[in-house]
Amino acid sequence: MKKHFNLIYISLLALATQSCLKDKEGVSLADIPGTNIVELAPLDDGATTSIDSRMKTINRLPSTLKAVDTITIPVYLASTTGPSNKDITVTLARDTAAITKYNLAKGTHWAFFPDSTIVNENLKVTIPAGKNVGYFHLLVNTSHVKSEDKFMVAYNIIEVPKPLSISADRFYVYYKLVVRNKYDGFYNFRPGGMTDYQVSTNVVISNTTVDLVTVDDSTCIMRDAYAFANGNTDPYGNPLNGKLFWNAANNTWTWYGYFCPVLHFDPNGSGKIIRVTNYFGQPDPVRGRYATISPAPNEAAASQWDPATRNIKVYYLMYDGNFKGGWQGCKVWFYDNLTFVRDRP
Repeated sequence: MKKHFNLIYISLLALATQSCLKDKEGVSLADIPGTNIVELAPLDDGATTSIDSRMKTINRLPSTLKAVDTITIPVYLASTTGPSNKDITVTLARDTAAITKYNLAKGTHWAFFPDSTIVNENLKVTIPAGKNVGYFHLLVNTSHVKSEDKFMVAYNIIEVPKPLSISADRFYVYYKLVVRNKYDGFYNFRPGGMTDYQVSTNVVISNTTVDLVTVDDSTCIMRDAYAFANGNTDPYGNPLNGKLFWNAANNTWTWYGYFCPVLHFDPNGSGKIIRVTNYFGQPDPVRGRYATISPAPNEAAASQWDPATRNIKVYYLMYDGNFKGGWQGCKVWFYDNLTFVRDRP
Protein backbone atom coordinates (compact mmCIF):
# COMPACT_ATOMS: atom_id res chain seq x y z
CA MET A 1 0.00 0.00 0.00
CA LYS A 2 1.53 3.30 -1.02
CA LYS A 3 2.01 6.02 1.62
CA HIS A 4 0.32 8.67 -0.48
CA PHE A 5 -3.13 7.01 -0.47
CA ASN A 6 -5.36 9.43 1.42
CA LEU A 7 -7.99 8.71 4.03
CA ILE A 8 -10.87 8.74 1.56
CA TYR A 9 -9.14 6.03 -0.44
CA ILE A 10 -8.39 3.97 2.70
CA SER A 11 -12.04 4.15 3.76
CA LEU A 12 -13.16 2.93 0.37
CA LEU A 13 -10.61 0.16 0.41
CA ALA A 14 -11.97 -1.09 3.70
CA LEU A 15 -15.41 -1.44 2.10
CA ALA A 16 -14.13 -3.10 -1.05
CA THR A 17 -13.54 -6.82 -1.38
CA GLN A 18 -10.25 -8.25 -2.57
CA SER A 19 -11.77 -8.82 -5.99
CA CYS A 20 -12.26 -5.10 -6.32
CA LEU A 21 -8.54 -4.63 -6.73
CA LYS A 22 -8.29 -6.70 -9.89
CA ASP A 23 -7.53 -5.00 -13.19
CA LYS A 24 -10.84 -5.44 -15.00
CA GLU A 25 -10.73 -9.17 -14.36
CA GLY A 26 -12.99 -8.26 -11.45
CA VAL A 27 -13.89 -4.70 -10.46
CA SER A 28 -11.68 -1.69 -9.81
CA LEU A 29 -12.20 1.03 -7.24
CA ALA A 30 -12.80 3.27 -10.22
CA ASP A 31 -16.03 1.35 -10.80
CA ILE A 32 -17.48 1.99 -7.32
CA PRO A 33 -20.14 4.76 -7.30
CA GLY A 34 -19.06 8.08 -5.84
CA THR A 35 -15.32 7.63 -6.32
CA ASN A 36 -12.85 9.82 -8.16
CA ILE A 37 -9.71 7.88 -9.02
CA VAL A 38 -6.74 8.99 -11.14
CA GLU A 39 -4.99 6.32 -13.19
CA LEU A 40 -2.50 5.81 -16.00
CA ALA A 41 -3.58 3.84 -19.01
CA PRO A 42 -2.47 3.10 -22.56
CA LEU A 43 -6.00 4.07 -23.71
CA ASP A 44 -7.59 7.50 -23.68
CA ASP A 45 -10.71 6.27 -21.91
CA GLY A 46 -8.80 4.45 -19.19
CA ALA A 47 -10.33 1.11 -20.16
CA THR A 48 -8.22 -1.96 -19.46
CA THR A 49 -8.73 -5.63 -20.19
CA SER A 50 -6.02 -7.34 -18.17
CA ILE A 51 -2.90 -6.70 -16.15
CA ASP A 52 -0.98 -6.94 -19.43
CA SER A 53 -2.71 -3.74 -20.55
CA ARG A 54 -0.35 -1.87 -18.25
CA MET A 55 2.17 -2.55 -21.02
CA LYS A 56 2.08 -0.85 -24.40
CA THR A 57 4.45 -1.56 -27.28
CA ILE A 58 5.32 1.31 -29.59
CA ASN A 59 6.35 -0.04 -32.98
CA ARG A 60 8.63 1.97 -35.24
CA LEU A 61 10.18 1.28 -38.62
CA PRO A 62 13.80 2.41 -38.83
CA SER A 63 12.83 5.03 -41.42
CA THR A 64 10.41 6.70 -38.95
CA LEU A 65 12.95 7.34 -36.17
CA LYS A 66 13.68 11.00 -35.51
CA ALA A 67 15.53 13.41 -33.26
CA VAL A 68 12.34 14.46 -31.46
CA ASP A 69 9.93 11.56 -31.07
CA THR A 70 6.86 11.74 -28.82
CA ILE A 71 5.64 9.07 -26.42
CA THR A 72 2.16 10.00 -25.20
CA ILE A 73 0.68 8.51 -22.02
CA PRO A 74 -2.94 9.26 -21.03
CA VAL A 75 -3.65 10.28 -17.43
CA TYR A 76 -7.28 9.42 -16.78
CA LEU A 77 -9.81 10.62 -14.22
CA ALA A 78 -12.15 7.71 -13.48
CA SER A 79 -15.07 9.58 -11.95
CA THR A 80 -18.65 8.44 -11.46
CA THR A 81 -19.70 12.05 -10.94
CA GLY A 82 -18.34 13.42 -14.20
CA PRO A 83 -15.34 15.62 -15.04
CA SER A 84 -14.00 18.21 -12.63
CA ASN A 85 -14.97 21.86 -13.09
CA LYS A 86 -11.34 22.90 -12.63
CA ASP A 87 -7.92 21.80 -13.86
CA ILE A 88 -6.37 18.83 -12.07
CA THR A 89 -2.57 18.62 -11.75
CA VAL A 90 -1.15 15.10 -11.46
CA THR A 91 2.48 14.39 -10.59
CA LEU A 92 4.28 11.41 -12.12
CA ALA A 93 7.65 9.80 -11.40
CA ARG A 94 9.98 7.46 -13.23
CA ASP A 95 9.58 3.89 -12.01
CA THR A 96 12.93 2.25 -12.81
CA ALA A 97 12.36 -0.32 -10.05
CA ALA A 98 9.36 -1.55 -12.01
CA ILE A 99 11.57 -2.16 -15.05
CA THR A 100 13.94 -4.20 -12.88
CA LYS A 101 11.02 -6.32 -11.64
CA TYR A 102 9.76 -6.73 -15.21
CA ASN A 103 13.16 -7.97 -16.38
CA LEU A 104 13.41 -10.45 -13.51
CA ALA A 105 9.95 -11.80 -14.28
CA LYS A 106 10.43 -12.00 -18.06
CA GLY A 107 14.14 -12.81 -18.28
CA THR A 108 14.71 -9.69 -20.39
CA HIS A 109 17.12 -6.74 -20.35
CA TRP A 110 15.03 -3.62 -20.90
CA ALA A 111 16.35 -0.30 -19.64
CA PHE A 112 14.88 3.17 -19.22
CA PHE A 113 15.75 5.47 -22.11
CA PRO A 114 19.24 6.89 -21.48
CA ASP A 115 19.22 10.45 -20.14
CA SER A 116 21.14 11.50 -23.25
CA THR A 117 18.07 10.64 -25.35
CA ILE A 118 15.54 12.57 -23.22
CA VAL A 119 14.60 15.82 -24.93
CA ASN A 120 11.83 16.91 -22.53
CA GLU A 121 10.20 15.23 -19.50
CA ASN A 122 7.62 17.37 -17.69
CA LEU A 123 6.28 15.18 -14.89
CA LYS A 124 3.41 17.55 -14.07
CA VAL A 125 0.33 16.63 -16.12
CA THR A 126 -2.88 18.64 -16.35
CA ILE A 127 -6.33 17.10 -16.78
CA PRO A 128 -8.23 20.14 -18.10
CA ALA A 129 -11.48 21.30 -16.51
CA GLY A 130 -14.43 19.55 -18.13
CA LYS A 131 -12.26 16.66 -19.36
CA ASN A 132 -11.53 13.17 -18.08
CA VAL A 133 -8.08 12.84 -19.62
CA GLY A 134 -4.82 14.75 -19.82
CA TYR A 135 -1.60 13.70 -21.52
CA PHE A 136 1.97 13.18 -20.44
CA HIS A 137 4.22 13.86 -23.45
CA LEU A 138 7.74 12.46 -23.22
CA LEU A 139 10.03 13.77 -25.97
CA VAL A 140 12.91 11.44 -26.82
CA ASN A 141 15.57 11.21 -29.52
CA THR A 142 15.07 7.86 -31.26
CA SER A 143 17.12 8.66 -34.36
CA HIS A 144 19.95 6.27 -33.41
CA VAL A 145 17.93 3.47 -31.80
CA LYS A 146 18.64 0.06 -33.34
CA SER A 147 16.56 -3.09 -33.45
CA GLU A 148 18.76 -4.71 -30.78
CA ASP A 149 18.31 -1.81 -28.32
CA LYS A 150 15.81 -2.46 -25.55
CA PHE A 151 14.54 0.89 -24.31
CA MET A 152 11.33 1.43 -22.40
CA VAL A 153 9.75 3.89 -20.01
CA ALA A 154 7.86 3.19 -16.81
CA TYR A 155 5.98 5.81 -14.80
CA ASN A 156 3.66 5.87 -11.82
CA ILE A 157 1.45 8.48 -10.19
CA ILE A 158 2.88 9.85 -6.94
CA GLU A 159 0.57 12.78 -6.17
CA VAL A 160 -2.96 14.00 -6.95
CA PRO A 161 -4.90 16.89 -5.34
CA LYS A 162 -7.36 16.11 -2.57
CA PRO A 163 -9.98 14.72 -2.41
CA LEU A 164 -8.91 12.59 -5.40
CA SER A 165 -7.28 9.21 -4.90
CA ILE A 166 -4.70 7.23 -6.85
CA SER A 167 -5.88 3.97 -8.38
CA ALA A 168 -4.70 0.90 -6.49
CA ASP A 169 -4.13 -1.20 -9.61
CA ARG A 170 -3.87 1.28 -12.48
CA PHE A 171 -1.33 3.78 -11.18
CA TYR A 172 1.55 2.66 -13.42
CA VAL A 173 2.38 1.89 -17.05
CA TYR A 174 5.26 0.50 -19.10
CA TYR A 175 5.89 1.64 -22.68
CA LYS A 176 8.37 -0.33 -24.81
CA LEU A 177 9.91 0.99 -28.02
CA VAL A 178 10.39 -1.73 -30.62
CA VAL A 179 12.26 -0.90 -33.85
CA ARG A 180 11.43 -3.73 -36.24
CA ASN A 181 10.33 -4.42 -39.80
CA LYS A 182 7.65 -7.01 -40.55
CA TYR A 183 10.16 -9.78 -41.34
CA ASP A 184 11.96 -9.51 -38.02
CA GLY A 185 11.38 -12.49 -35.72
CA PHE A 186 12.44 -15.78 -34.19
CA TYR A 187 12.21 -18.73 -36.61
CA ASN A 188 12.63 -22.49 -36.66
CA PHE A 189 15.19 -23.47 -39.27
CA ARG A 190 14.34 -26.54 -41.38
CA PRO A 191 16.82 -26.51 -44.25
CA GLY A 192 15.82 -27.72 -47.67
CA GLY A 193 19.42 -28.44 -48.55
CA MET A 194 23.06 -27.38 -48.63
CA THR A 195 26.00 -28.40 -50.79
CA ASP A 196 29.59 -27.46 -49.93
CA TYR A 197 31.49 -28.13 -53.17
CA GLN A 198 34.89 -27.82 -51.48
CA VAL A 199 34.39 -29.82 -48.25
CA SER A 200 31.79 -32.55 -48.73
CA THR A 201 31.67 -33.39 -45.00
CA ASN A 202 30.25 -29.95 -44.30
CA VAL A 203 26.52 -30.66 -44.36
CA VAL A 204 23.37 -28.92 -43.29
CA ILE A 205 22.18 -28.82 -39.66
CA SER A 206 18.80 -30.53 -39.65
CA ASN A 207 17.18 -28.41 -36.96
CA THR A 208 18.10 -25.13 -35.30
CA THR A 209 16.68 -21.65 -34.76
CA VAL A 210 17.51 -18.35 -36.36
CA ASP A 211 16.82 -14.69 -35.69
CA LEU A 212 15.94 -12.27 -38.45
CA VAL A 213 17.21 -8.94 -37.15
CA THR A 214 16.12 -5.61 -38.66
CA VAL A 215 18.73 -3.57 -40.51
CA ASP A 216 16.30 -1.20 -42.23
CA ASP A 217 12.66 -1.26 -43.36
CA SER A 218 13.23 -4.12 -45.81
CA THR A 219 16.50 -5.81 -44.76
CA CYS A 220 17.35 -8.40 -42.07
CA ILE A 221 20.44 -10.21 -40.84
CA MET A 222 19.82 -13.98 -40.62
CA ARG A 223 21.88 -15.31 -37.71
CA ASP A 224 21.82 -18.50 -35.69
CA ALA A 225 19.86 -17.67 -32.53
CA TYR A 226 21.49 -20.27 -30.28
CA ALA A 227 25.06 -19.42 -31.24
CA PHE A 228 24.41 -15.69 -30.85
CA ALA A 229 22.81 -16.04 -27.42
CA ASN A 230 25.33 -18.43 -25.87
CA GLY A 231 28.62 -16.60 -25.76
CA ASN A 232 30.04 -17.45 -29.17
CA THR A 233 31.94 -14.63 -30.86
CA ASP A 234 32.77 -13.71 -34.42
CA PRO A 235 36.35 -13.03 -35.63
CA TYR A 236 36.09 -9.46 -34.34
CA GLY A 237 35.09 -10.56 -30.84
CA ASN A 238 31.43 -9.56 -31.19
CA PRO A 239 28.42 -11.82 -30.44
CA LEU A 240 28.28 -14.31 -33.26
CA ASN A 241 26.43 -13.40 -36.41
CA GLY A 242 27.04 -16.64 -38.28
CA LYS A 243 25.80 -19.35 -40.61
CA LEU A 244 26.03 -22.71 -38.82
CA PHE A 245 26.56 -26.12 -40.41
CA TRP A 246 27.37 -29.66 -39.31
CA ASN A 247 30.81 -31.16 -39.87
CA ALA A 248 30.12 -34.87 -40.40
CA ALA A 249 33.81 -35.80 -40.14
CA ASN A 250 34.08 -34.44 -36.58
CA ASN A 251 30.42 -34.81 -35.55
CA THR A 252 30.20 -31.21 -34.40
CA TRP A 253 28.52 -27.99 -35.44
CA THR A 254 30.50 -24.97 -36.48
CA TRP A 255 30.06 -21.95 -38.71
CA TYR A 256 31.55 -20.31 -41.78
CA GLY A 257 33.90 -17.60 -40.58
CA TYR A 258 33.31 -14.10 -41.87
CA PHE A 259 29.95 -15.11 -43.31
CA CYS A 260 26.38 -14.35 -42.26
CA PRO A 261 23.50 -14.00 -44.76
CA VAL A 262 21.63 -10.71 -45.07
CA LEU A 263 18.20 -10.91 -46.72
CA HIS A 264 17.04 -7.93 -48.79
CA PHE A 265 13.29 -7.88 -49.37
CA ASP A 266 11.61 -5.87 -52.11
CA PRO A 267 10.98 -2.36 -50.70
CA ASN A 268 7.47 -2.47 -52.20
CA GLY A 269 6.48 -4.82 -49.35
CA SER A 270 5.65 -7.85 -51.50
CA GLY A 271 7.90 -10.11 -49.44
CA LYS A 272 10.01 -11.17 -52.42
CA ILE A 273 13.71 -11.52 -51.63
CA ILE A 274 15.61 -9.58 -54.26
CA ARG A 275 19.17 -9.91 -52.94
CA VAL A 276 21.27 -11.88 -50.46
CA THR A 277 24.55 -10.39 -49.23
CA ASN A 278 27.21 -11.11 -46.59
CA TYR A 279 27.01 -9.21 -43.29
CA PHE A 280 30.84 -9.00 -43.16
CA GLY A 281 31.22 -7.50 -46.63
CA GLN A 282 30.74 -8.12 -50.35
CA PRO A 283 33.35 -9.62 -50.24
CA ASP A 284 34.62 -9.73 -46.67
CA PRO A 285 38.18 -8.36 -46.40
CA VAL A 286 39.79 -11.54 -45.00
CA ARG A 287 38.50 -14.56 -46.91
CA GLY A 288 36.84 -12.86 -49.81
CA ARG A 289 33.44 -14.38 -49.03
CA TYR A 290 30.23 -12.92 -50.42
CA ALA A 291 26.68 -14.02 -51.15
CA THR A 292 24.21 -13.81 -54.02
CA ILE A 293 20.66 -14.98 -54.47
CA SER A 294 20.47 -18.13 -56.58
CA PRO A 295 20.82 -17.42 -60.31
CA ALA A 296 18.39 -20.26 -61.12
CA PRO A 297 15.13 -18.55 -62.15
CA ASN A 298 12.86 -21.00 -60.31
CA GLU A 299 14.91 -20.75 -57.09
CA ALA A 300 15.05 -16.96 -57.23
CA ALA A 301 11.27 -16.81 -57.79
CA ALA A 302 10.63 -19.08 -54.78
CA SER A 303 12.78 -16.94 -52.46
CA GLN A 304 10.19 -14.96 -50.55
CA TRP A 305 8.29 -14.23 -47.34
CA ASP A 306 4.71 -15.50 -47.02
CA PRO A 307 2.48 -12.77 -45.53
CA ALA A 308 -0.12 -15.32 -44.39
CA THR A 309 2.26 -17.49 -42.33
CA ARG A 310 5.32 -15.20 -42.04
CA ASN A 311 7.40 -18.18 -43.21
CA ILE A 312 10.38 -17.71 -45.52
CA LYS A 313 12.14 -19.71 -48.23
CA VAL A 314 15.41 -18.54 -49.72
CA TYR A 315 17.99 -19.97 -52.15
CA TYR A 316 21.44 -18.40 -52.24
CA LEU A 317 25.14 -19.02 -52.88
CA MET A 318 28.28 -18.33 -50.86
CA TYR A 319 31.43 -17.51 -52.80
CA ASP A 320 34.94 -17.81 -51.41
CA GLY A 321 38.05 -15.95 -52.56
CA ASN A 322 40.14 -19.15 -52.56
CA PHE A 323 37.72 -21.61 -54.20
CA LYS A 324 35.89 -21.31 -57.52
CA GLY A 325 35.07 -24.95 -58.26
CA GLY A 326 31.36 -25.21 -57.43
CA TRP A 327 28.18 -24.48 -59.32
CA GLN A 328 28.41 -21.02 -60.85
CA GLY A 329 31.85 -20.83 -59.24
CA CYS A 330 30.47 -20.83 -55.67
CA LYS A 331 31.72 -22.69 -52.60
CA VAL A 332 28.28 -23.45 -51.06
CA TRP A 333 24.68 -23.61 -52.31
CA PHE A 334 21.98 -23.09 -49.67
CA TYR A 335 18.23 -23.65 -49.56
CA ASP A 336 16.79 -22.44 -46.23
CA ASN A 337 13.25 -22.89 -44.85
CA LEU A 338 12.33 -20.58 -41.97
CA THR A 339 9.12 -21.17 -40.00
CA PHE A 340 7.96 -18.17 -37.98
CA VAL A 341 7.63 -18.89 -34.25
CA ARG A 342 7.24 -15.51 -32.54
CA ASP A 343 8.42 -11.94 -32.41
CA ARG A 344 11.83 -11.51 -30.84
CA PRO A 345 11.68 -10.36 -27.18
